[in-house]
Amino acid sequence: MKKYFALTFILLTFTSYSFAQMQLGIKAGINFSTINGDDVDELDSKIGFAGGLFFMYQFNSLFAIQPEVYYSMKGATADDLVIENSTSTLCLDYIEVPILFKVIIPVEGSSVKPSIFVGPSVGFNTTAKAMFEYDGESSEDDIEDVSPTDLGLVFGAGLGFPVGMNELGFDLRYILGLSSIDDSEDEFDVKNSVININAYFGFNLH
Repeated sequence: MKKYFALTFILLTFTSYSFAQMQLGIKAGINFSTINGDDVDELDSKIGFAGGLFFMYQFNSLFAIQPEVYYSMKGATADDLVIENSTSTLCLDYIEVPILFKVIIPVEGSSVKPSIFVGPSVGFNTTAKAMFEYDGESSEDDIEDVSPTDLGLVFGAGLGFPVGMNELGFDLRYILGLSSIDDSEDEFDVKNSVININAYFGFNLH
């Protein structure tokens, strides 16, 4: 009996390894970001860039893990916040590192690869500025008391298309902020919220 279980384990391991597919890819997209929380009035969304690298390891026909590293521009905007006919913009840029757990949805008779994914994310703040525009003039100031890290949870779905041995695809994701970006003694509840649309190209390594 022990030999049977050992043999089964070896076969499963070999099958998983022999199926394993790896991709190294680039991605770029658009963020529609805002700020929410108990201590924030309703703000408008800010459009920003997001782009970087990813690595995908697909264990079998259904499951994969995908760590990423990319630059992500977040923040929010508001009109008439200080003076009528003025625009205020909060600019928060991060190096974002999510680890995504993917489920590939099989489509019979098709090489298209739909997927859904979820996973934790941590962002490392690189820029924190407040911009103000009024009557054709603008100014900007650095913001203090911004947390150096931003924890989040990523939900999304994607669609991949084969290009030879490689893959071209698109995904849509929502990044829910879990930690406050405020690092002051007041500890205000202020969190990032981002809708992100990406295009990506993955190079097959296996």
